[in-house]
Amino acid sequence: MSNPVSAVAGPVISLGFGVARLPVGLLAQITGNGRNPEFGPSLAIDGLEAGVRQVVGSLLGDPDLARQGEVKDARVQQRTEAAEREEAAQARRQVADDRLEQRREADQQARRQAREQEKAQHEKLEEEKRRREQQAKEREQQRKQDAKREEQRRQEIADEKAHEAKRTRVQAETEAVEAEREAAARKAEALGTAEAADAAREQR
Repeated sequence: MSNPVSAVAGPVISLGFGVARLPVGLLAQITGNGRNPEFGPSLAIDGLEAGVRQVVGSLLGDPDLARQGEVKDARVQQRTEAAEREEAAQARRQVADDRLEQRREADQQARRQAREQEKAQHEKLEEEKRRREQQAKEREQQRKQDAKREEQRRQEIADEKAHEAKRTRVQAETEAVEAEREAAARKAEALGTAEAADAAREQR
Protein backbone atom coordinates (compact mmCIF):
# COMPACT_ATOMS: atom_id res chain seq x y z
CA MET A 1 0.00 0.00 0.00
CA SER A 2 1.40 3.37 -0.98
CA ASN A 3 2.20 6.04 1.57
CA PRO A 4 -0.64 8.63 1.54
CA VAL A 5 1.81 11.38 2.55
CA SER A 6 3.99 10.46 -0.39
CA ALA A 7 0.98 10.62 -2.71
CA VAL A 8 0.32 14.26 -1.91
CA ALA A 9 3.94 15.35 -1.45
CA GLY A 10 4.62 15.70 -5.16
CA PRO A 11 1.56 17.88 -5.95
CA VAL A 12 2.19 20.01 -2.84
CA ILE A 13 5.78 20.60 -3.87
CA SER A 14 4.67 21.44 -7.41
CA LEU A 15 2.03 23.84 -6.10
CA GLY A 16 4.42 25.54 -3.69
CA PHE A 17 7.12 26.07 -6.23
CA GLY A 18 4.51 27.08 -8.80
CA VAL A 19 3.56 29.94 -6.50
CA ALA A 20 7.23 30.76 -5.92
CA ARG A 21 7.78 30.94 -9.67
CA LEU A 22 5.21 33.70 -10.17
CA PRO A 23 7.43 36.59 -9.07
CA VAL A 24 10.40 34.96 -10.80
CA GLY A 25 8.39 34.74 -14.02
CA LEU A 26 7.34 38.36 -13.65
CA LEU A 27 10.96 39.36 -13.14
CA ALA A 28 11.93 37.34 -16.22
CA GLN A 29 9.29 39.16 -18.30
CA ILE A 30 10.44 42.56 -17.04
CA THR A 31 14.10 41.84 -17.78
CA GLY A 32 13.38 40.35 -21.21
CA ASN A 33 14.20 36.76 -20.13
CA GLY A 34 10.68 35.36 -20.39
CA ARG A 35 11.80 32.75 -22.92
CA ASN A 36 15.26 32.20 -21.51
CA PRO A 37 15.46 28.75 -19.85
CA GLU A 38 18.86 29.69 -18.48
CA PHE A 39 17.63 32.72 -16.52
CA GLY A 40 19.44 32.64 -13.18
CA PRO A 41 16.50 32.99 -10.77
CA SER A 42 14.55 30.35 -12.72
CA LEU A 43 17.50 27.97 -12.46
CA ALA A 44 17.71 28.64 -8.73
CA ILE A 45 14.02 27.85 -8.19
CA ASP A 46 14.26 24.69 -10.32
CA GLY A 47 17.41 23.60 -8.50
CA LEU A 48 15.79 24.17 -5.14
CA GLU A 49 12.70 22.19 -6.22
CA ALA A 50 14.89 19.34 -7.44
CA GLY A 51 16.67 19.23 -4.10
CA VAL A 52 13.42 19.30 -2.15
CA ARG A 53 11.96 16.43 -4.22
CA GLN A 54 15.09 14.36 -3.66
CA VAL A 55 15.13 15.01 0.11
CA VAL A 56 11.39 14.51 0.58
CA GLY A 57 11.41 11.41 -1.61
CA SER A 58 14.28 9.97 0.39
CA LEU A 59 12.63 10.79 3.72
CA LEU A 60 9.27 9.36 2.65
CA GLY A 61 10.82 6.39 0.89
CA ASP A 62 9.28 7.46 -2.41
CA PRO A 63 11.76 6.53 -5.14
CA ASP A 64 9.59 8.12 -7.85
CA LEU A 65 9.59 11.47 -6.10
CA ALA A 66 13.34 11.22 -5.47
CA ARG A 67 13.90 10.25 -9.11
CA GLN A 68 11.84 13.23 -10.24
CA GLY A 69 14.17 15.36 -8.18
CA GLU A 70 17.23 13.71 -9.70
CA VAL A 71 15.92 14.17 -13.24
CA LYS A 72 15.04 17.77 -12.54
CA ASP A 73 18.44 18.32 -10.92
CA ALA A 74 20.18 16.85 -13.99
CA ARG A 75 18.21 19.17 -16.22
CA VAL A 76 19.08 22.11 -14.00
CA GLN A 77 22.75 21.10 -14.22
CA GLN A 78 22.51 20.94 -18.00
CA ARG A 79 20.87 24.36 -18.16
CA THR A 80 23.42 25.73 -15.70
CA GLU A 81 26.29 24.39 -17.79
CA ALA A 82 24.65 25.81 -20.91
CA ALA A 83 24.29 29.16 -19.14
CA GLU A 84 27.96 29.03 -18.11
CA ARG A 85 28.97 28.19 -21.67
CA GLU A 86 26.82 31.00 -22.98
CA GLU A 87 28.31 33.35 -20.40
CA ALA A 88 31.82 32.28 -21.40
CA ALA A 89 30.91 32.69 -25.07
CA GLN A 90 29.44 36.09 -24.31
CA ALA A 91 32.63 37.05 -22.48
CA ARG A 92 34.67 35.90 -25.48
CA ARG A 93 32.40 37.84 -27.81
CA GLN A 94 32.78 40.87 -25.59
CA VAL A 95 36.54 40.52 -25.66
CA ALA A 96 36.43 40.08 -29.43
CA ASP A 97 34.13 43.10 -29.74
CA ASP A 98 36.46 45.14 -27.53
CA ARG A 99 39.44 44.14 -29.64
CA LEU A 100 37.52 44.90 -32.80
CA GLU A 101 36.55 48.29 -31.42
CA GLN A 102 40.17 48.93 -30.46
CA ARG A 103 41.27 47.98 -33.97
CA ARG A 104 38.61 50.25 -35.44
CA GLU A 105 39.73 53.11 -33.23
CA ALA A 106 43.36 52.40 -34.14
CA ASP A 107 42.41 52.34 -37.84
CA GLN A 108 40.47 55.58 -37.47
CA GLN A 109 43.41 57.16 -35.67
CA ALA A 110 45.76 55.93 -38.39
CA ARG A 111 43.44 57.34 -41.07
CA ARG A 112 43.23 60.65 -39.23
CA GLN A 113 47.00 60.80 -38.97
CA ALA A 114 47.32 59.89 -42.65
CA ARG A 115 44.84 62.64 -43.58
CA GLU A 116 46.68 65.14 -41.38
CA GLN A 117 50.02 64.15 -42.90
CA GLU A 118 48.54 64.37 -46.39
CA LYS A 119 47.08 67.79 -45.57
CA ALA A 120 50.39 68.97 -44.14
CA GLN A 121 52.23 67.67 -47.21
CA HIS A 122 49.71 69.35 -49.51
CA GLU A 123 50.08 72.64 -47.63
CA LYS A 124 53.85 72.30 -47.80
CA LEU A 125 53.71 71.71 -51.55
CA GLU A 126 51.34 74.64 -52.01
CA GLU A 127 53.63 76.87 -49.97
CA GLU A 128 56.61 75.71 -52.02
CA LYS A 129 54.65 76.41 -55.21
CA ARG A 130 53.73 79.91 -54.02
CA ARG A 131 57.37 80.52 -53.06
CA ARG A 132 58.60 79.42 -56.49
CA GLU A 133 55.98 81.57 -58.20
CA GLN A 134 56.98 84.57 -56.10
CA GLN A 135 60.63 83.98 -56.89
CA ALA A 136 59.83 83.66 -60.59
CA LYS A 137 57.81 86.89 -60.42
CA GLU A 138 60.67 88.69 -58.67
CA ARG A 139 63.16 87.35 -61.22
CA GLU A 140 60.91 88.54 -64.06
CA GLN A 141 60.60 91.97 -62.48
CA GLN A 142 64.37 92.11 -62.03
CA ARG A 143 64.87 91.02 -65.64
CA LYS A 144 62.53 93.75 -66.87
CA GLN A 145 64.30 96.35 -64.73
CA ASP A 146 67.69 95.20 -66.00
CA ALA A 147 66.42 95.27 -69.59
CA LYS A 148 65.02 98.76 -69.05
CA ARG A 149 68.29 100.00 -67.60
CA GLU A 150 70.21 98.38 -70.45
CA GLU A 151 67.90 100.01 -72.98
CA GLN A 152 68.39 103.36 -71.29
CA ARG A 153 72.15 102.86 -71.35
CA ARG A 154 72.08 101.98 -75.05
CA GLN A 155 69.89 104.99 -75.76
CA GLU A 156 72.25 107.25 -73.87
CA ILE A 157 75.19 105.84 -75.83
CA ALA A 158 73.30 106.27 -79.09
CA ASP A 159 72.34 109.83 -78.14
CA GLU A 160 75.95 110.60 -77.24
CA LYS A 161 77.17 109.18 -80.55
CA ALA A 162 74.54 111.15 -82.46
CA HIS A 163 75.54 114.32 -80.62
CA GLU A 164 79.20 113.68 -81.33
CA ALA A 165 78.43 113.03 -84.98
CA LYS A 166 76.46 116.24 -85.13
CA ARG A 167 79.35 118.22 -83.61
CA THR A 168 81.74 116.60 -86.06
CA ARG A 169 79.45 117.42 -88.98
CA VAL A 170 78.97 121.02 -87.86
CA GLN A 171 82.71 121.41 -87.42
CA ALA A 172 83.34 119.93 -90.86
CA GLU A 173 80.76 122.23 -92.41
CA THR A 174 82.30 125.20 -90.63
CA GLU A 175 85.76 124.28 -91.83
CA ALA A 176 84.43 123.82 -95.38
CA VAL A 177 82.79 127.26 -95.32
CA GLU A 178 85.98 128.77 -93.96
CA ALA A 179 87.99 127.05 -96.71
CA GLU A 180 85.59 128.36 -99.32
CA ARG A 181 85.95 131.88 -97.91
CA GLU A 182 89.71 131.62 -97.97
CA ALA A 183 89.63 130.28 -101.53
CA ALA A 184 87.30 133.12 -102.58
CA ALA A 185 89.59 135.67 -100.92
CA ARG A 186 92.65 134.26 -102.63
CA LYS A 187 90.80 134.22 -105.92
CA ALA A 188 89.70 137.81 -105.44
CA GLU A 189 93.22 138.81 -104.47
CA ALA A 190 94.64 137.06 -107.52
CA LEU A 191 92.04 138.68 -109.72
CA GLY A 192 92.89 142.10 -108.31
CA THR A 193 96.58 141.53 -108.89
CA ALA A 194 95.91 140.49 -112.50
CA GLU A 195 93.74 143.53 -113.14
CA ALA A 196 96.42 145.83 -111.70
CA ALA A 197 99.02 144.25 -113.93
CA ASP A 198 96.79 144.68 -116.94
CA ALA A 199 96.24 148.34 -116.09
CA ALA A 200 99.95 148.91 -115.68
CA ARG A 201 100.67 147.46 -119.11
CA GLU A 202 98.03 149.59 -120.71
CA GLN A 203 99.59 152.74 -119.24
CA ARG A 204 102.90 151.93 -120.74
